[in-house]
Amino acid sequence: MRPDFESITGQFPREVPVFPLPETVLFPGSLLPLHIFEPRYRRLVEDLLAGDGLLAIGLLDRCDPAEYEQTPPFLPTVCVGKLIHHEALPDGRSNIALLGISAGFAEPVESGRPYRVAEVELLADQLDLGQDLDHKLERAYRQTAQAPGGLDGLRVQLGQFLDTERLPAALINTCALTAPIFPRDKLGLLEERSLKRRLDRLIEFLERPWQWN
Repeated sequence: MRPDFESITGQFPREVPVFPLPETVLFPGSLLPLHIFEPRYRRLVEDLLAGDGLLAIGLLDRCDPAEYEQTPPFLPTVCVGKLIHHEALPDGRSNIALLGISAGFAEPVESGRPYRVAEVELLADQLDLGQDLDHKLERAYRQTAQAPGGLDGLRVQLGQFLDTERLPAALINTCALTAPIFPRDKLGLLEERSLKRRLDRLIEFLERPWQWN
């Protein structure tokens, strides 16, 4: 069942748990599977299951191992997702899946929990898709699918989780999630509020001749 997006977005600004990841940027309308094994993130999953299941994915900032173990830093633009799948595994590990809801600006707060928490304000996308949309979507899809492993990732995303009423935005963001580009470039795409400019920049990144070498 699709989450009630209007009900969820009406709850913001608010505090949300944050999961900083070193190479992953979640986008609205895209799906992110995660394997949970660290004790602090096992606790996080328990809290998600007991609560409303909202979790912000942040891009891990540069830090040393000690800082990562204590308070892993993350860049301020995040994507809030909704827990839509949970599979319990032996020894407290689990597999989960998040459905991206909205980009947001995150301000870290002290919570006393073993994982990071932030006050998050959502950032709305502008649905200004412009002309030549079909041609640009085809270019983005083709370039992403041609990358190593790109086609399999797109098939999973598009085959199971696209909302056909929001197809252009979901396709742009799914290509951005699975594209073989640098994490900081993906974050730059998430920070871009205009979907038209996000798609144009995504195509520029994908068509760089050295991208996959």
